[in-house]
Amino acid sequence: MNNMDQKAKQRMLGVVSAKLGMSPQELQKQLESGKLDAAMKGLSAQDSAKLMNALSNPAMAQRILATPQAQEIIKKLKS
Repeated sequence: MNNMDQKAKQRMLGVVSAKLGMSPQELQKQLESGKLDAAMKGLSAQDSAKLMNALSNPAMAQRILATPQAQEIIKKLKS
C-alpha cells in the first residue's frame, strides 16, 4: 500500500472508529483479525455494507474522505 493509501486508510479508520465509539487502533485490530462483529454491531445493514465496500476499495475511501462531512469529522478529531 503506498503512502497516500495508508494515509487514507488511517483517516477512514479515525472517522469510522469515532462513529462506532472505539479507538482507531481497536477498530484496526478487529478488522485485521477478521472479527468484525464488534465493529459492525453499531451500524445499520446499509452502513455496514458501505463500510465493507469502502475498506476493499481505496478509490472509494478517497471519495468518502473528501466529502465535507468526513472532513469536518477529521477536523474535529484533530483538535
